[in-house]
Amino acid sequence: MKKSAFSLLELSVSLVVVSLLMAMVSQGIKIVASSRLTTARSLTSKSPVPNISGLIAWYETSSVDSFKTNEAFDGKQISAWYDISPNSIPAKKNALTRAASAAVTYESDGINKIPSLLFNGTNKIELANFYQGSTSQNTIFIVANPSTVTATTILDSSSSGSSSSIGQNSNSFSMNLGSLVSTGTVTNPIVNLAKVSYIAAVYFNGSNSKVYFNSSSIIAGGSTINPGTSPLTGVSIGANRSNASNYSGLISEIIIYNRPLQNQERKDVMGYLSKKYGILVTGL
Repeated sequence: MKKSAFSLLELSVSLVVVSLLMAMVSQGIKIVASSRLTTARSLTSKSPVPNISGLIAWYETSSVDSFKTNEAFDGKQISAWYDISPNSIPAKKNALTRAASAAVTYESDGINKIPSLLFNGTNKIELANFYQGSTSQNTIFIVANPSTVTATTILDSSSSGSSSSIGQNSNSFSMNLGSLVSTGTVTNPIVNLAKVSYIAAVYFNGSNSKVYFNSSSIIAGGSTINPGTSPLTGVSIGANRSNASNYSGLISEIIIYNRPLQNQERKDVMGYLSKKYGILVTGL
């Protein structure tokens, strides 16, 4: 009986020790996650993004101003994604909205283990019109990690009267500003897009439109393309404005300027994004 009692005591002590160890591990994970989030917010606050002229909208996933307070938790359904541009924050201008559903959710352990939005391939989040009005030329930065890349639309204009979209396939990006054109696949092709985190800089610039993919200096496909000249009026993210060609995967940041950025400006923004998301960008 004494031996049995002693064994039960040992078992009880072991269970207490295991519980304490599990609590310590859990607390350690929370501390690491909190540290990553703090670092991401610091990089965001010090980024060159708002200091470059022509900023229209800046959608990002780590800032305290990005989402409703009660929606910034793992697995929560997102009904609003706010523009964190300095001129937009006070009045929540340029807010992307949708009816909360499983189509767009908050993923706390996203790209580089910091928050992302998870799109499940069924719907979008959108803004009908930028408060600044439509723009005829743009530079758009995208940080994403797609689950699949079969003819999906990442971003589209929300206006029914114009098409200004960015899409992706398995080995190219596409643009449609009136005409659907894809980046080349022979010289500097985009490869292995599925389940790969990337930073893209997309230029809406008529016959001089182009994409930089994980590179600040080399044009994806090797040359410029001509997708047309339709303006960007608002924005639909996660599908085209008709809710077709839906995107599936993570999106962490989208930055929109109303002009073609200069080389150093592009490098500055891509450098910030590279450091924040741990994604290698060549040519910086």
